[in-house]
Amino acid sequence: MLSKIWGNTRSANDRRKGNQCRDARDWPGAANAFARHVASNPADQPIWVQLGHAWKEQGMLTEAAQAYQTAVDLDVADTDANLHLADVLRRLGKGEEALAAYERVNAVSPNVESMQQIRLLRRDTKATIAVGLGTGTTFFAIQDLFGYLKAHVTMSGIQRVQAGIAMHAIRDAAIDVRFVLSEVGSHTQGLPAGEFWMVDNAQMLRVIEYASGKKVDHETLRAMLMACEDSAERVRPMQGSTVILLGAFWGSGSSVQTFVQAKVDGVRIGAYVYDIIPVTHPEFCDDSLVTDFTMAICELCATADFILTISDATQVALREFIAQNDGRPIPMSTVPLAHHLTREADDAVTWPEQLSRVRGKRYVAYVSTIEGRKNHLYVINAWRRLIAEGVDVPELVFVGRHGWKIGALTDVLKATDNLGGRLHIAHNLSDGELNAVYAGCAFSVFTSFVEGWGLPVGESLYQGRPCVASNTSSIPEVGGDLVDYIDPFNLTQGVEVFRRMITDRKYLESRTENIRKHFVGRTWRDVGVDFLKKVKTHQNAPIAPLKLTLREGDAFSFQFHAGDKIDVYRYFHRLNRLLLQSSDFYAAEDHGVWLRGARPEIAIPTDMTPGSTVFIYVKLSSTPWGSGCRLSVMDQASGTETVSVGLNQMNGQSIRFPVEIDTEGVIRLQFVVSGPYTSPANDTRDFVIGLGSIGYARPDNTTARQELIETMTLRDLSA
Repeated sequence: MLSKIWGNTRSANDRRKGNQCRDARDWPGAANAFARHVASNPADQPIWVQLGHAWKEQGMLTEAAQAYQTAVDLDVADTDANLHLADVLRRLGKGEEALAAYERVNAVSPNVESMQQIRLLRRDTKATIAVGLGTGTTFFAIQDLFGYLKAHVTMSGIQRVQAGIAMHAIRDAAIDVRFVLSEVGSHTQGLPAGEFWMVDNAQMLRVIEYASGKKVDHETLRAMLMACEDSAERVRPMQGSTVILLGAFWGSGSSVQTFVQAKVDGVRIGAYVYDIIPVTHPEFCDDSLVTDFTMAICELCATADFILTISDATQVALREFIAQNDGRPIPMSTVPLAHHLTREADDAVTWPEQLSRVRGKRYVAYVSTIEGRKNHLYVINAWRRLIAEGVDVPELVFVGRHGWKIGALTDVLKATDNLGGRLHIAHNLSDGELNAVYAGCAFSVFTSFVEGWGLPVGESLYQGRPCVASNTSSIPEVGGDLVDYIDPFNLTQGVEVFRRMITDRKYLESRTENIRKHFVGRTWRDVGVDFLKKVKTHQNAPIAPLKLTLREGDAFSFQFHAGDKIDVYRYFHRLNRLLLQSSDFYAAEDHGVWLRGARPEIAIPTDMTPGSTVFIYVKLSSTPWGSGCRLSVMDQASGTETVSVGLNQMNGQSIRFPVEIDTEGVIRLQFVVSGPYTSPANDTRDFVIGLGSIGYARPDNTTARQELIETMTLRDLSA
């Protein structure tokens, strides 16, 4: 009896001693005391965790892992124990075991840190080999959709289109459709050219359904996206398959150059084109978008085997653009969009808190991004004129985020105090809240100058509400004769139309009744069926050849200057950005591109004889944190090191060295950085060297060599 009491007392003393040593950061003393305690009290789970801490603080990771593992065995749901166990196992290089521990943590308490670690570990342990999928498989590229949903809680027009088509395609068991991302997470290395991350269809469907719901918590949505990315598999589209650029083909990870290798591999490339407004109406767009979109549409026209457009107006504009630039004819079909939001409208609408002051009042709604092209100022000026005439105008509701080129609009709103309080602006509304706004309005307006489709017009009709809209571009394709049209350049005409809608109640009621009797809404199922049917009609057509070579003496510039004016015809026939066969680089900036990681590879196709030797000219730069590192450049065709230089010697400098053309006529280089470097804490990218431009010439071609020297020294404004 005395020995038991003595044992309990000694154990309690050991526990207390361990805590005291821990608080004093005496880690050896804490480890000894805690170890004595758990030897006689093996079920004391919290002390096993404390023992793990004491071992870990001394760098004794194996012992720490054993202690944490015991704590987890005693309580598998202990988040803290699992998290520390995962961290130690990761540091010990036990990836599979660490992954399991992080997954247990995330199952109990989802958090961003655990998801990031899970993603990294799965990239290392479960995604080492790409699955090849060929004939009969249709891939949708959705990188831009994921990027958008990470940044925004609600979907805009293009995202709604992607979600609607994807939802139908997933639910159709007769279709072998997959969804691919070009990158997963900010910390992962790029995949080899031609490979992608394939997300699970069921998870993809859950993301779409949640993002389309009436109440969307952004952190929950982001966690769902991360989980979807986390379980993605590596995939390589093979000959006979089809890749469709479903969203923003001009950037956001879904750009055309991402899919060039797939095209070379015999994969058919299709795209859904919404509009080409940045090239037909650049005055309504940001300068940087005009520059990038112009190059992207040229690249798409060279690469695509077929194109689907959202309206006949867009198809006509695209065909005219190709003809103006002497391009090859591309098979095209129109797949009109749906008339309503991604989620079906129902009675359970939710009135938005942002518009509490409007509830119960008579109002007119304009649902659209607030930007110059959408012509909101037209409506404001019409209301001002009607107010001046003594018309009892309804309240105005603008629903949408602020975009570009709205300086004149904001000036008027400031000067008039939002039309004397009659204008109300809301943004980031859920689909249910948008349904409520549409359902309660007297009528809607959509006075845009130019559109690819005009979804808000269809949404209004779908909710049974009359609409006043522009008579330009594709908008009449959406509204037919159910809409009252105005000329967006003729304010006087618009004022008359608005006056009638506001003051003539019988006329407004007749327009409402006409919609009720005659409107037949096009659903997302209709779009999905039509879309996939049109895709199938193009999948047996010949694949258009893509021949890309950097010509001798031409300098291929990676530099991107926002607002640069592009010589469209020249770029249409000299597609510089498509020449770089690599995924080991980040987006272009004014200096060029940052190469990804410490061992990036690039390949440039040439028209040189295989086995011949050329001089290659490369303009390089380095980061401040790479000043202590050294760069070697490997010629992969010959297997030799051609350059070895300290990074502190490079600051936008051009270097020249001989390389061998490989058996496919390609220059293949690997840049190898030796020495430690640490990227800034506020930048998740991994880079230390930059590439500004590249070119080549035969040793005896002095004219081409001189041309390269000049173009790499002077800024080329002709793109």
